[in-house]
Amino acid sequence: MVVNIKSSKTLLYCAVFLSILLITSVNIVTSYLYIAGPLKSRTVILLQHGLSINEVSNLLAESNIIQYPRFFAIISKLYSLHQPLQNGEYDFTDGISPIQVIRKLASGKSIIHRIIIQEGMTVNEIIDIVNNEKLLDGTISTPIPEGYLMPSTYFYSYGDKRENLIDKMRLEMSIALDEVMHKLPNSSPLKSRKDVLILASIISKEAGHDDERGKIAAVFINRLKKNMKLQACPTVVYALTEGKYKLGRALTKTDLKTPSPYNTYYTLGLPPGAIACPSKKSLEAVVNPVKTDALYFVVNGSGGHNFSKTFDEHNQHITNLKQCFKQVDP
Repeated sequence: MVVNIKSSKTLLYCAVFLSILLITSVNIVTSYLYIAGPLKSRTVILLQHGLSINEVSNLLAESNIIQYPRFFAIISKLYSLHQPLQNGEYDFTDGISPIQVIRKLASGKSIIHRIIIQEGMTVNEIIDIVNNEKLLDGTISTPIPEGYLMPSTYFYSYGDKRENLIDKMRLEMSIALDEVMHKLPNSSPLKSRKDVLILASIISKEAGHDDERGKIAAVFINRLKKNMKLQACPTVVYALTEGKYKLGRALTKTDLKTPSPYNTYYTLGLPPGAIACPSKKSLEAVVNPVKTDALYFVVNGSGGHNFSKTFDEHNQHITNLKQCFKQVDP
């Protein structure tokens, strides 16, 4: 058998060359991926939906987060075969390495934002807040009855759906109503989830302090039992605005006479629907009111209220309040 020594040497040289080339390439890629990047200070980048890996790489390079965007794009495409990169809003720290950038994008862990929905907001006000969050996506198509969104702090990331966030608020309110309905006394004049929600919405507008919710609830429940009008000023405001805007002025005597099923100075009993979105604390106050014979309350000038059992006592509190205002007027 004749062995071609020249061919064998050539193959050996090729194998050695390819091995050296492979080792060198691995070292280059490893060095690029794991060394600190050029970023000098914390930077937030929004990678919008629809961007290609090449476009993402160029944007990262323009923001000085990585170097050699074409090289980064090639490696990212290979990495995506195992775990796809995701668009979103990302927070990059100084010196972040290319492999850390890739892993962050693959994790999809965008920056978390929050929306604070305060008690007493109307559904219209809440929808306006959600619609004004530019990082959210989509529209709110489902009609929402007044009061059925739970005030709380909600968290979201870039691209989350507005409808999903609203659905979460509705679910939280539904769960809260289910929980408190188990505590509703049989003797209560309130008989349904809707009744509880309506009265809680009024309390959310009236209560200045948490420790007054139960007492305010008791006053309204006492009045319902005695077939007295609730005479709650926030219901008059809702009768005038339907929760679509701020009234921006004090109520007048004429306002109190406005014919509306929501005006509890005009009609007897609960209004036909909620006037705002109450908190869980207001719902709890409705089903667990403080034991009191009080039928009236009026602001005391210090952020709270004075409570009275009789109309004469109530009028005396009003007189004292007016005198207090006269004393502080220049």
